[in-house]
Amino acid sequence: MTDIQKFADKVGIARSYVSVDGSVIQISEQARLAALGAMGYPIHNSAKLSAAAANEQERNFARMLDPVLVADEGKLSFAYLRTKASCSEKAVLKMRIVLEDKTVREDSFLLSEAEIADYTDVAGCEYDIRRLFLPTDLPLGYHRLEVTVCDGTEEMQAVPMSLIVAPTKCYVPEAMAQGKKVWGLSVQLYALRSRDNWGVGDFADLKDLLRRTARRGGSFVGLNPLHAGYPANPDPDMVSPYSPSSRQWLNIIYIRVEDIPEYAACVKAVELVNSKSFQQKLRALRDREYVDYRSVLELKLSVLRVLFDELRLDDKRSLRGRKFLDFIEKGGRLLLNMATYDALQASLYAQGVNAWGFDEFPKEYRQADSPFVEAWRQEHLQDVRFYCYLQFIAQEQLDAAFAAAKAEGMLLCTYRDLAVGVAPGSCDVWSDNNEIYRRKASIGAPPDPLGPRGQSWGLAPMDPWRLQQVAYQPLIALYRSNMRACGALRIDHAAGIARFWWVPPENDPTNGAYVQNKMHDILGIIALESVRQKCLIIAEDLGTIPDELRVALKSYGMYSYKLFFGERAPDGGFIAPQHYEPQAMAAITTHDMPTLRGWWENLDLSMGEKFGIYTSMVAARLVAERKNAKQRILDSLHGLMSAGPDVPRNANDIPTMTPALAKALQVHMCRGSCALYSAQLEDFIGVEKPVNIPGTFREYPNWRRKLTLNLDEIFSLPYVLDLTAAMSAARESASKN
Repeated sequence: MTDIQKFADKVGIARSYVSVDGSVIQISEQARLAALGAMGYPIHNSAKLSAAAANEQERNFARMLDPVLVADEGKLSFAYLRTKASCSEKAVLKMRIVLEDKTVREDSFLLSEAEIADYTDVAGCEYDIRRLFLPTDLPLGYHRLEVTVCDGTEEMQAVPMSLIVAPTKCYVPEAMAQGKKVWGLSVQLYALRSRDNWGVGDFADLKDLLRRTARRGGSFVGLNPLHAGYPANPDPDMVSPYSPSSRQWLNIIYIRVEDIPEYAACVKAVELVNSKSFQQKLRALRDREYVDYRSVLELKLSVLRVLFDELRLDDKRSLRGRKFLDFIEKGGRLLLNMATYDALQASLYAQGVNAWGFDEFPKEYRQADSPFVEAWRQEHLQDVRFYCYLQFIAQEQLDAAFAAAKAEGMLLCTYRDLAVGVAPGSCDVWSDNNEIYRRKASIGAPPDPLGPRGQSWGLAPMDPWRLQQVAYQPLIALYRSNMRACGALRIDHAAGIARFWWVPPENDPTNGAYVQNKMHDILGIIALESVRQKCLIIAEDLGTIPDELRVALKSYGMYSYKLFFGERAPDGGFIAPQHYEPQAMAAITTHDMPTLRGWWENLDLSMGEKFGIYTSMVAARLVAERKNAKQRILDSLHGLMSAGPDVPRNANDIPTMTPALAKALQVHMCRGSCALYSAQLEDFIGVEKPVNIPGTFREYPNWRRKLTLNLDEIFSLPYVLDLTAAMSAARESASKN
C-alpha cells in the first residue's frame, strides 16, 4: 500500500515552513491530506490511492519523455528518457527538435550513448532512465522534442515533449539598467473622476492620466487588475478586481463608449446617449462618492448593444468587420468561452436564476466543453459575438492608452497588476477541461503580521502537476495576455511562484498546507514572456517568502517590493530609503492599506475597531504604537533633511496630515535607492477613506471609493505641480548617486 504521507511529499506538499519571524512551523497531517484530496486523490481509500499512484507512474513511463522541459538559454540541459531495460544498447535513437519557427534539427546515435542515470521497476517492468543532452545553441522560444528508438524489431515513439528555452534574466529598460531612477503613480482605474466618464474611471481617463503624468516627469501609471469581472451579476459587493472571472480578458466596464470608432455613425446610439433622461443618469453617477457598478454597466451595455446590433460589426465585407473577426479568430476557444460565459450568465439572470457562478447554471451548462453549451452558443451566436465585441473594444482602447503614453516618451507607460487567482465559480474555472483548477481548496496565507489569523482568499489554486501535464499552456497564455499594452507587470503574491498555501474549506486559514510549484519552470516562462514583450517584472514579495525564492527573483532581474511602513530597524526606527534594495519598487502605501492621511489620522484603527477587526484593547495598543511611529518618521525626515521648517519636529504638533508633511514623505522616498517609486494619486489630494479594508466584505464599500477631484482639477493644483516637480528632481538626484 502507498504511504500516504510519503506520497504527499512526492506531489510537493510540504511538511513544514519557515514563518516570517524565522520559526519552523510544522504542517498538520490532516492539512496535508486535505491538500492531497483537493488534488483529486482518493485519500480515504488506500487501495484506490495506490492504484491511482501506480497508474500515474505507468503513464509517465509509457510516454518516455516528460510533458515539458524548461531549459536555460545557452546552458547544458538534458531531458530524461525512459526506456525499457530490455531494449538493445545497439538500438538507434533518433532525436528531432522542431523549433518555434518550424525549423527542424535532427540527430541520431546509438542508445548506448545516452547515459543511464537511474533505473527502476514499474508494474513488473524494468526501465532505464537516461539523460538525453540537448544542444546549447537553441534559440529562445517554445519548441518540440520528438524521440524515436528503433532496436531493429520494434520502433518506440515517445510522446513529444514541449521544450521551452528561456532566458535567465527578465527584461529591464536600458535606462534603468544604467541606473536611472523613476517615479510613477498608482491608481484604481475605476476611482478616476473626469467630466466625461460615466461614473467610473475608463480607458480614456487612463490615457489622459498617462499624458499628464508623463508631462510632470512620471514614468508609469500603475493600475489595479484589469481582469474581466461579472457584468451580469447584480450583487454590488462582487466587484473586487482581485477575485475576477478571468485573468485572461479585460473588464468591459472600462470602455469609453464615445471613443468607439463606429459610435458617431450610429444615430440611434448617439440619440440614446444625448437624451435628457440618459444625461441625468450620467450626471448622478458622476456625482456619487462610490462607483455604482451595476448602474454604470446597465447604461454602457444598453448603448453598446445598440451599436453592435445596428451596425452589423461582424460583417467581413468591411475593414472594421474583418479586424473584429480576426480578433475572434486569434482569441480562439478562450475568447469564445469568456463571451459564452458572460452571455449565458446574463441570460440566466434575465430568467430569474441567481447565476453568480457556474455551479448555479443548469446542470447541462456547468462545463464549457459540454455539447449542450456548444448548442446554446450556436443558438445565441449574436449574444456571444456581442461579448466578443466588448473584449475587442476594451483591448483596442487599452492599446490606444499605451500607445499614447509611448508617444509622450514615457519609460514604462502602463504598469499592470496580475491577481493571484480567480474565484471558484469563474469563467476560467468553468473553461478548465484539464482539471488544473482545484475547487476543494482556497489560496491563502499562513499567519503573519498582516494577517495574524491567517488568510483564505476564496480563490481556486492551480494544480502544479496538472500544469506540467499540459506544458504550462494556461500559464503561458496568462502571462502573455497580461504583459500586453504595458511596460511593467506586478505579480501579486509572488510567493505563489514557489508555492501556494492551500486552505481546505473545512479548515480555518491557520491550518493549511504549502503546495510546491516548479519554481524554475515558472520563472523561466515569466522571463521569456518578459523579454519578448519588453515588460519589466515587479514581484510583490511581502509576507512569508522562502529564501530560495527571494534569491531567485533577484537573480532573474525581477524587482522587489518595499513598503515604507514595513521597513523598520530593530530599534523601531524607519530605515532610510537610501538603504533600500536598489532592485525594487518602493511605495508608502498600497490598496490594502490606509491612505497616507488615513494612516496619520488613525482612521484605519478606528474603522478596524468599528468593524470588529480589532478589539478596543488591541486598538488602544495600536494607537500608542502609531504615535511612536509618527515621531520616528519625523525624526527620520528631519535627520535626513527631507523635511524643512514647515514640518514640525514633534508629532503632537501635527494631529492631521498636512500638505507639507505629505510632500516631505514623497520626496523622502524619491531620494531613496530603489529604482522605482510609486505614489498613490489619492495621497496627492489628501483622500481620507481607504480603497479596501482587508477582512471586510459587506461592512465597508471596498473597491468602490472614488477620488475626490477630477483629473484636470488635480493636475491644475499648484501643490501638485510643485510636488511632482520636487519628486522628479529628487529622482534625478538619486540617479546620480
